[in-house]
Amino acid sequence: MPSTGNIGHKHPFVKTIASALRARCDIEPGSRLLLAVSGGADSVAMLRAMAVLAGRRQWQLRLTVGHVQHHLRDDAEADAAFTASLAEEHNLPCLRRDLDLSSTEGNLEDAARRARYAALADMAREADASAIVTAHHGDDQTETILMRLLRGASVAGLRGIAWRREVDARSGITVIRPMLQLDRTAVVQYLLELDQNWREDHTNSDLSKVRARLRRDVLPHLHELNPQLAERMVTLTDHFSDVSRLIESSTDAAVRFVDNSVAGEQIVSREQARDMPDVVLIELLRRLCMRANVGPDTLGHRTLGQVVSLIRDREGGHRVVELQNGVTIEITRDDVRVRGKG
Repeated sequence: MPSTGNIGHKHPFVKTIASALRARCDIEPGSRLLLAVSGGADSVAMLRAMAVLAGRRQWQLRLTVGHVQHHLRDDAEADAAFTASLAEEHNLPCLRRDLDLSSTEGNLEDAARRARYAALADMAREADASAIVTAHHGDDQTETILMRLLRGASVAGLRGIAWRREVDARSGITVIRPMLQLDRTAVVQYLLELDQNWREDHTNSDLSKVRARLRRDVLPHLHELNPQLAERMVTLTDHFSDVSRLIESSTDAAVRFVDNSVAGEQIVSREQARDMPDVVLIELLRRLCMRANVGPDTLGHRTLGQVVSLIRDREGGHRVVELQNGVTIEITRDDVRVRGKG
């Protein structure tokens, strides 16, 4: 294993990750973990820190490197070779999956993300790993929250990137993100101290993407205003997670008012809907729409807030809000009906 000089388990970067593994990600000593490594700075720093922890007596982690080759860039194969070499340097087994996205229709970025997580889950099963470790950090969290604010997200959306979530119900494999309290500056500083190089993905600088523009034009100012931005985002997302759990509990109770007796329809009395707080009614509508095959990304506050306004006014008649995949929300004098395409 390459020497790290005096940079070991007591380094602040490594200690922060170790703390998150225990307190946030629920990882036990001796766990088998798959490290999702692209070759970029974030995942390389994660690999180096996790390799330090793996050998500690109190952790004894068994690590496997997993790399997904998307075949979307000319230099992507060089990223794969770099990742395999880095894994070999640290005596870690390395798995690889190649994706074919050439026939993808619609949102390529979203399709690639879903295919990537499916490939990572497949590698985790092969490695007998209980969790996939990704290198999402505090700046990713801030960008995500800002993007959702611009889109008009609900409270649930403002929970941001989760520290831990299930990715494969069949095997119980989770995805964990132990770097959410660190930012990009900490990542780069750690790699520089290690004299560790990494690969750059030029598509991350594509300013046609909102995330890239936020990263270039907004985040530097936020860091200047508050150098503890990543820690503040942890506090904020913790708060929204608590609020979201309260709303979900209330929504669970509201589901009992839904009538599913008419094929292809989910019906709620308009009077009962009016009695619900806005946040609960919006969450109930979102849940019913997703059951009817509407993607969650199209169910922001702008859309569902409009429906709530229609429900709360005193107009009669028959009004229809058209959603994705032929789904409609119909408001009559007496009922609110979420109707799937039949």
